[in-house]
Amino acid sequence: MPPLRIAGTVLFLFFWLAATLPAAMAEPVDFPSASIQPLSRASPGIRPDAVDPNAPLDEAQGGMTEAGTPVGKRGEGCFPAEQRNVFENVDMIAGPNGVPQPFSYVEHGAISEEAHNAIRGKNTWMLWGEGNEAFWDWVAQHGYGVDDFLILVDSRRRDRRFAEKGLINQPGMKAQYDPGKTILGLYIDQVDDNQVLFGQPAITSLPQNGSSEGCAPFKPGDAELYKRVVSQLPRDGLNPIVYGYLSGVLGLRLMPNPNFFGDTKDAEAARNYWNERVEKTGGAYYGDPKINADPKLVRPFRVSMSCAFCHVSPHPLNPPADPEKPGWENLSSTIGNQYWRANATFGNLTRPDSLLHQYLASQQPGTVDPSMVSTDHIDNPNSIIAIFDVPARLKRADENKPEWQGPANLLIPNRGVDGLDANPRHVPRAIVDGADSVGLFGSLSRVYLNIGAYSEEWRRVQNTLIGFRPQSPFSIASALKDSVYWRTGDKYRIPYLVSFFTFRNAETGATVTQPMHLADTREGKPIIDAEHDKATRGRDVFLANCAICHSSKQPDNFRLKFAPNWQQGQPTDRVSPPTLTLPMDFADWEGFVRSQPYVDYVDQIKKKADLSTASGASFFKDNFLSTDIRVPVTLVGTNSARAVSTNGMRGQVWDNFSSETYKHLPAVGEIRFYNPFSGKPVDSWGNNDSYTPPGGGPGYYRPPSLISLWATGPYLHDNSLGRFTGDPSINGRLQAFDDGIDKLLWNSRRSNGEYPHAGDLRADKELTGGDPGFIYRTTQTSWIAFPARFIRPLFEGIIGSCWVSFLSWYLWVGLGLALILLLFVARGRHGGFLLALSAFASGAFLYLSGIGAIYHALWLIPIVAALGALLLWTFLQGVWPGRIVVFAFLVLTAVAGWHVHYFIEGEEGDLRVGPIPKGTPISLLMNVNPAASTGDLAEAAFGITRGILRINKKGLTDDRAWWAFSKEAAIPLMRASKCPDFVLDRGHWFAESLTDDDKKDLKAFLKTL
Repeated sequence: MPPLRIAGTVLFLFFWLAATLPAAMAEPVDFPSASIQPLSRASPGIRPDAVDPNAPLDEAQGGMTEAGTPVGKRGEGCFPAEQRNVFENVDMIAGPNGVPQPFSYVEHGAISEEAHNAIRGKNTWMLWGEGNEAFWDWVAQHGYGVDDFLILVDSRRRDRRFAEKGLINQPGMKAQYDPGKTILGLYIDQVDDNQVLFGQPAITSLPQNGSSEGCAPFKPGDAELYKRVVSQLPRDGLNPIVYGYLSGVLGLRLMPNPNFFGDTKDAEAARNYWNERVEKTGGAYYGDPKINADPKLVRPFRVSMSCAFCHVSPHPLNPPADPEKPGWENLSSTIGNQYWRANATFGNLTRPDSLLHQYLASQQPGTVDPSMVSTDHIDNPNSIIAIFDVPARLKRADENKPEWQGPANLLIPNRGVDGLDANPRHVPRAIVDGADSVGLFGSLSRVYLNIGAYSEEWRRVQNTLIGFRPQSPFSIASALKDSVYWRTGDKYRIPYLVSFFTFRNAETGATVTQPMHLADTREGKPIIDAEHDKATRGRDVFLANCAICHSSKQPDNFRLKFAPNWQQGQPTDRVSPPTLTLPMDFADWEGFVRSQPYVDYVDQIKKKADLSTASGASFFKDNFLSTDIRVPVTLVGTNSARAVSTNGMRGQVWDNFSSETYKHLPAVGEIRFYNPFSGKPVDSWGNNDSYTPPGGGPGYYRPPSLISLWATGPYLHDNSLGRFTGDPSINGRLQAFDDGIDKLLWNSRRSNGEYPHAGDLRADKELTGGDPGFIYRTTQTSWIAFPARFIRPLFEGIIGSCWVSFLSWYLWVGLGLALILLLFVARGRHGGFLLALSAFASGAFLYLSGIGAIYHALWLIPIVAALGALLLWTFLQGVWPGRIVVFAFLVLTAVAGWHVHYFIEGEEGDLRVGPIPKGTPISLLMNVNPAASTGDLAEAAFGITRGILRINKKGLTDDRAWWAFSKEAAIPLMRASKCPDFVLDRGHWFAESLTDDDKKDLKAFLKTL
């Protein structure tokens, strides 16, 4: 691509974006964009709990897909939950002698109604997508050529799915390699001798919440084809109207697509097009972007995603001998998939030289950016969290300070000690920043929203995947009115899930979410026994240093608050309930732990632990090992990107799922971080700069639970600390634990490069300049790339269809007509005016953009234009000189308009902006704040353009390319950044003051949890 076209593309995207947004100013001046409140499209004066009259009906309620295909109208009763205990062997619990056993829902010889609901909840967790197949079908067809789940489940790669992508193969199925057995040209796993079929358990269930009889989703257009195809799909004995058919990957199920099989002319055309482009091309669909990235290609199946897709993983207590061939007994639905890879799943059509691929690859294995679809313009992934000891977590929530709820929050059902209409409410806080703060029902509902439920509305309130357009809140009131799927969740599925996570067997005391102790395994028990004395000493180290954040059991009336002047307001007597004031800044931590109030707290927590042990009940049993209290990131010291996420703020997409208490959280002040471009020396913690995020929610983390810490490495919220082994065996998990905990407790060990993460380029000193921690940098030269057919939708999503039509057509037609009219009256002075205007505009552009400093010859344009203007004004004042100039401008306008129009329509090839050099911090580009001032956005665009042009002009590669790019673009991009904090594995330095012996003892104790 020529340099000028690159520059024009970048400028088009950024400059017109900036022109559509109001300018904003903020302090501090070095990073003004990080302090700005996000813009919102929320309608002023509309109550948060009011129904949006513009909200669309979902397809089950409206009887039509978004593409216009008629489908059957259905109600909540059409989606009954599977009532059999079909996943009986999933979620094994510790049995005698280290032998895992199935969790039992039988109490005293019977299954109670609550137990039945828990079974339905487990089936919901494993199977139910809440209609999100419509969303993932939109992503496959219209999602900019990024992802296609039908290609993801290619059966020919079944034997490598876990190793390459972290996906879990469904037991009882096998790979299908034979081209003669494809289904409409697709390679889909086959049932292995009916091993996948679910049977009827001995104890039958209660009546279902509905029936799918009479709820056929659509009328087939080609009934014979439809019958033949459906008969070929693998089945497991579940209701296909509710759950579809097997894909071979746990968490993904195939639903026949009404836009393909339906009884319409468009569906018939879709079938013919698929036949020509896929079935007749011998598998080219799987590798040719001209086929799989074609927005006209309608897939025969829509893929539904359940929570199991991200949360099911090899069971720590009973891992499979071969992770590619697990049995049901080898799987846990609550541990979270630490091996799942975002770039291989959500970007499976991208290539390593795509900047989007690099962005997804920056999300470490076992993490995902929950703001990836409804982006907040911060690269902020967090770990797929293990779900442990929910009853103990809810008990802690009932003891914590309640949170005030807004009108929209109160539309969500409530549980616990408060009552249905209570306000404030005692709620657990979800997501690592604690933004999700409306209760367990709301947290589970938002999970389904974030994987595509009621996508007709979700995509309307934000620019899906791309962003760069203000958000508006997803309305719970509108979802309750206009979405059958949402009401099905609200009435049945979410209560079932609550039962699944909270059910405790009254006879055995067991829960599905109970801890998974290393001592309960044959391999782990000798290790725990051998370290018994060290772990006993480590228990006291834990109580004295960790329990204040990592224990749900606390002294009575325990309260924490945080303040810069933490020395004031502490308890004055040594017997008062320890309502402690903690510092806001980690620099004050050592002073705090030496203070008398903290010493008194340690005495009280030790007494509580000792009394518990003396009574025969372990202090650490039924202990969530977290207070669930929001802690300022300035105190935690870890990477702040997730903490400063803005989607839960007022007026943003998750507004209805964050409490009023969250929305009124005070700003945390200046966050210390490492700026790789400042040239300033680093302090003892590797930081050399600071920025200030806005108040109103951002800036906090809630302490993670430490339950089964031995099984959940690597550590920190982004899985950046410690070795990723890719090995789910007990030994593999212990290797990850050993390396990760050593780095957590000994900060000096974080710099060793023995097990570098992908994207950690610190070994290349010439490229990185000596980063003090892990900054994900692009691993190769890459481009901002979009297939040609998605260029117009890309721009329409950002600036709107009207502006795109204006820029691609009406602007040039208007200019052409004006020049034609001028042609009839033109004189020399008119031509001179056009040339003078061109000289001024081009000169200003070259000067302000800095491009003239790179391509000096471009200054000939304004110089020649200015000389021509002078010539026409002084010597060539007649008719023909003027008309010749006007005609030349008319030709240039026609040529420019022609190229712009066909570029936007995708007729001039793919959009490919670059090169972005190897070594670029991915967050430098992904964290650009669209609410930044127009000046900062324009300068960021100019900086990128200058950097690209300088690389192209000199043919630079590797470290020379990066330093040339950074010289031009780094500082402007940092000014426009929403979060300039790039080091992933920093912070949580609380163990640095401990002796080595204390650390070793603490490590031995943590292994027992």
